[in-house]
Formats: sequence, C-alpha cells, structure tokens
Amino acid sequence: MRPTVGENRETSNVDVTLVLTHDCNLGCSYCYTGAKFSKRMTPETAAKAVELAFSGGARETQLSFFGGEPLLAYEQLVRSATEARARASASGVGLKMSVTTNGTLLDAARARELDALGVYVALSIDGTREAHESGRPLMGGGSSFEQVARGLDVLVQRAVPFETISVVTPQNAHLVGETVEFLFAAGVPRVGLNPCYEAAFTDEELAGWERGLERAADVMIDWYRKGRIVSVTVFDNKILAAIKGGLAEGDKCSLGQTSVAVAPSGNLFPCERLVAEDDSPEYLMGHLDDWKPSVEDNCARGPVNAECEPCGERWRCGSFCACSNRAETGRTDLAGGTQCWHERTTARIADRIAETLWEERNEPFIAWFYGRMAGAAPSPGAAEPTQEATMEDAKQPAKEEAHVAPRGRANAIPRAPRAPVTSRKRLVVVT
Repeated sequence: MRPTVGENRETSNVDVTLVLTHDCNLGCSYCYTGAKFSKRMTPETAAKAVELAFSGGARETQLSFFGGEPLLAYEQLVRSATEARARASASGVGLKMSVTTNGTLLDAARARELDALGVYVALSIDGTREAHESGRPLMGGGSSFEQVARGLDVLVQRAVPFETISVVTPQNAHLVGETVEFLFAAGVPRVGLNPCYEAAFTDEELAGWERGLERAADVMIDWYRKGRIVSVTVFDNKILAAIKGGLAEGDKCSLGQTSVAVAPSGNLFPCERLVAEDDSPEYLMGHLDDWKPSVEDNCARGPVNAECEPCGERWRCGSFCACSNRAETGRTDLAGGTQCWHERTTARIADRIAETLWEERNEPFIAWFYGRMAGAAPSPGAAEPTQEATMEDAKQPAKEEAHVAPRGRANAIPRAPRAPVTSRKRLVVVT
C-alpha cells in the first residue's frame, strides 16, 4: 500500500524530508548521520517522495532537503523542488521548501536558483573560526572554515532570508556569545544554536555555555536598540511561547504523525535524525511502496520524567523533542539533565531580553514578536520595521485571553512567562 502523511488531517501541515544522499564532504565529529558513503536517492524514488508530500490532503506542505550534504545531489534537489512547486501551484496547496547545507558547494548561481524556486537555506557554520574548527573539519582533515564562510558570504550578498545553524558542543560552548556576535556582524539575520545532546557536558562547560548565552542576549539586545531585527531561535521560541501563553500543539514534535523522512533507499523514518545509515529496523516505518502505519511503540512521547511535572517551565519546555531525548538518554520519552538545564537557562535569559526591550518599548522588538502573532511581522535582518507596530497592536495578544495573568519576573510584558529555576543544577535521570 502506498503511504500518505497526515491522512484525514485537512487542516494539518505535512513535513516530508528527502535525505538525498548519505555522502558528505565534511567529517564533523558530532554528526548523527553515521558513516558517509555515496548512496544517492534515484529520480524515481525522489518523485515518489514528492508525491508523498502531497498525498494526505493537508493545506500546507513543508518539503525539506537533507543529507549527508544535499548539494552533492544538487541536480536532484532542483528537479524535486521544481516538481513540488508545480504540484503546489496546480493543487492550491501551500508549499514551503528548505535545504540544510554546509555551504561549501554554494555559489551565487545556485543561490539565485534556490531563491527562484523558493527554497529557504539553512547553512551550518559553528561560528567563529575557533568554534567552527573545534568540530567541523573537511572529510580527511583540514579546516572547512574558509569554504563555509564563502558560502555564507554568498547568502549575505543575496540579501534574502536565510539562517545559520551552529552546533554547541563541550569544545565550543564557551564561545557561543562570540559566535552570535560574529554571525550577526557578518550579516546573518537568524542564528540557530543546536545543542549536541549526545555529548557529556561538565559543570564547568555548562558554566561557560551560560556565560556565552548571556553574552549572546546582550548582543541581540544591542542590535535591537540599533534598529535591526535579529533572531536567536532558542530565545525567540521562548519569548513567543510566553506571548502566546504556552506552546500550541503545532509547536511540538510531530514525529511520525505529520512528519516523515525518506532515506535514499526509499525507506521511511519518523524524523531525518533517525535515518542515520539506514541500516537499523528500530525506527523504520516502512518503504515508499510498503507503508507501515505506526511506529508508536518505538517512538514513545514524553517527557515522562517525574521531575518535570511540578516544574515551572513545563508550559513552554522543549523536552517533547523525541530525538533530543534519545540523543541524551537513549529513550524518546525521557528528557536528560543537560536538556533540562538548557531549557531553564534559555528561558531565564529570554525573559531578560523580552523584559528589557518591552520596558524600552523597542519598536523593532514589538514589530517582530507581536507582528508575528498578527501575521504581519518584518523579516529578521530588517534595518527597521516594515509594518507599523503601535503599542495597541502589541497588546492585542494579551487582550485575547485577558484572564491569563502575567507570570514571574517579566510581568512588564503582556503574557510574560513564569519565573524559571536559574540554577545550573541538572535533574538526575534514572533509566
């Protein structure tokens, strides 16, 4: 039986990721995709994967391209994106496309083509040269920084929305603040900081990471004061959750429900992070031609930690991510201690950012965060708000549910968050 995603979910979004190749030209020390080898997705398999993305009757489809390094299969990426764009136009389905790339194979011509197709680019660069070179060498050795930096410059010169992804490891966690400062100064509009939960962080490394996050917050505040909208996703997500009064169901992990990853072989997995070398049946959902309807037993949802129940940050905690949980504890439903520390720490720092800029009535801040709630926000990187954001506009999200009282120390902003625990002490996970 041919698969569908999000079947009978007419209002849901569908997220299909095409893992175009297992191959890569970098040898990142922390990579979760396993050994690299030259297995690529065939045109026939890719066509079936695109068909899958439009199979469930959803109103909007997210099509993502992943690897290995997906630009090693650039021609197939373009074919699939072109086909998806044509299908979306013919069916009236909303379509968003993205590619996650290390940037070494990105040039101006390719950037123009991806932009024309509407493919949003997320470029992996771990920040400053020191931070980047701590874990992202070329395959076979040697620095990849110059090549990745050239790809970054191509995107900056294009002046279109994009983001960077920096993996935070024990080796570079203390450089997080410098990384954010470097990337914003280079012209990056949006910075993602992805913790490497597979690694074991010492208390000293966590302390350095916390100092780096505090510095990153200061950098972010400074750019807003200068009139430029910038985004650090881990802070943005906490602030938006506070404004909304918590995480909506659509903000949470859709592992194996409305999301699926297609390996080069055509095998189906609930998330691209679980494809790895495509040699384990543990999370295998089936094949494009042979659908297995559920992986419920293998992908239990959480967190089930007893310590989470009374936590003041549970309402906006990201520990529902099955893959992050699995990376740290080996179980998709059990959150780990480092993740717990990270959620609490970033919430506290995000509250400081929001409270500071709200009290200053910073117009770019209001336009970006409250404009997003109203669907009229400018893009990160904008020198000034492109939509007028009045103080009345900013108050609208709070008016929708006026019975929700402000929470915690950030009570100067509408729908402010609860006060989190600020200690670096981590929960002890018993498996």
